[in-house]
Amino acid sequence: MKKVAIVKAFMRPRIFKSCIEHLAASGADTILVAYDGPANLWDEHRQIVFEANQICDAEIFRFPYDYGLSACRNALIKLISEQVFLMLDDDVLVPNNIWAAIPIFKVDQYLAAATFGWLEESLIYAIDAWDIEIKNNKILTKTVRWPKFRQAINGFIFIYPFDFVPNQGFWRRKFFDEFQWDEHYIIDAEHEDLALQARPSRWKFAVCTNLFLLHLHDRSDIQYHNQRFSKEKMARSWLYFFHKWNLEAYEDADALLPSLPLSLLKTQPNIRESIEKWTPVLNSSAETRTSKK
Repeated sequence: MKKVAIVKAFMRPRIFKSCIEHLAASGADTILVAYDGPANLWDEHRQIVFEANQICDAEIFRFPYDYGLSACRNALIKLISEQVFLMLDDDVLVPNNIWAAIPIFKVDQYLAAATFGWLEESLIYAIDAWDIEIKNNKILTKTVRWPKFRQAINGFIFIYPFDFVPNQGFWRRKFFDEFQWDEHYIIDAEHEDLALQARPSRWKFAVCTNLFLLHLHDRSDIQYHNQRFSKEKMARSWLYFFHKWNLEAYEDADALLPSLPLSLLKTQPNIRESIEKWTPVLNSSAETRTSKK
């Protein structure tokens, strides 16, 4: 089976280059890229893919500006004939052993995806995996239903089933014969939408708990943030989402591992070892030996 990866790119060619270089180094056979970013960055992205094509079969497809994450992904998925493929955004780096996780799909024929949590450069860990709950028929909220199953595959520890998992990881091609990313979304809400689409079906989702993909989320890139977190784009997406699913709100609640900044992990100081703790132990032992004599 060929190792196929798809990548959605928009801006930030320096970060995109790192993503592609890591994919090529991991042994990917085919890398398909969708680009819908600014015209002035097209040549730079194309050159990066040309260089990767010296190592593996790499190809980039250009779409109209801001064509959208959903539409770009759907277009690439239609080109895939392999049973399983790796889906990434352009700011995610994979380790060389990533492909060894693919056998997880042999565990359950209705496993749609096996994905990974992420670690941001600022040392924030997250595994955004959760189950869907609808409160009062109005509010989509996150919950985690137990029990879950654990499956070890070539050193990867997966937990399943979930209704929602991070999108960066492996997906089964057959799943997209039944469902697709809703192309009304340019950015935001498309992932929750897909989870709601699949919820009544037999398909389920798994997440890895012991490998985190490095997420190069550069929060200092103002130009990118103005696009990625455009209030107008997000407003259009979420209002469409709520209308489509007859909902009024989306509540952020439980997830397997909510965003965890390591810098905020604190513990109360306490004396671990001391003279006061251990001296009585030795004194007691000495007294016991003396009494036995």
